[in-house]
Amino acid sequence: MRVIIAGLGDIGTQLAADLTTREGFELVLIDQDEEKCEALSGEYDALVLHGDGTEPELLESAGARQADALIATTDSDALNMVIAVLGKKFDVSRVVAKLNKTSLRTTARELGVDHVISPKISAATEISSLLHGYDILDFSLLVQGGARLVEISPGELANEKIKDIDLPEGTLITSVLREGVAVIPRGNTELNESDILIIITENEKKEDNIKELFGELQTGRRPDQI
Repeated sequence: MRVIIAGLGDIGTQLAADLTTREGFELVLIDQDEEKCEALSGEYDALVLHGDGTEPELLESAGARQADALIATTDSDALNMVIAVLGKKFDVSRVVAKLNKTSLRTTARELGVDHVISPKISAATEISSLLHGYDILDFSLLVQGGARLVEISPGELANEKIKDIDLPEGTLITSVLREGVAVIPRGNTELNESDILIIITENEKKEDNIKELFGELQTGRRPDQI
């Protein structure tokens, strides 16, 4: 599996360190910090490119057209959005963008971004997972397959109580992020339009079922068709 990571901050570097220990991954790392690129090129078994991930020519050199996943983890939401959109234009099958502003999630979805990672939500999810007795789900599962973390807005089910939602078998709402606070959901918890739900699903098919249920299933449109 060819994975491109653009942005080698804390999250990008940790993900690279994790994936280099696993078999079957061909990594390409991109960052604008030349010294960091030189250091990581000697540390990881990966192609490390110095440059701006928002430049189509650089992504072309990174092999974006043959990539299975593109992860945008720079420190800038704007840059990550641009990189993600370029990834969809290169027909990368799975594009992940790190966004600090949760308000950008809807826009990212409309542009065809497959997964949005928010550090604030991830921290809430980690706490919630501990409270539920789950091991923390590794970030690399998003590109590796298997169990999925779905971060989704209530959408059409706003104002519904959780007990009245017909969740697919094999899925669990682990927490509700409400005004920056992680709420442990109960049957009588009523969803607000501004909430973000953290849901664990067994596989990609169940993930699609959840997105369909909450009205967020992607239509497969390319960014240049929106």
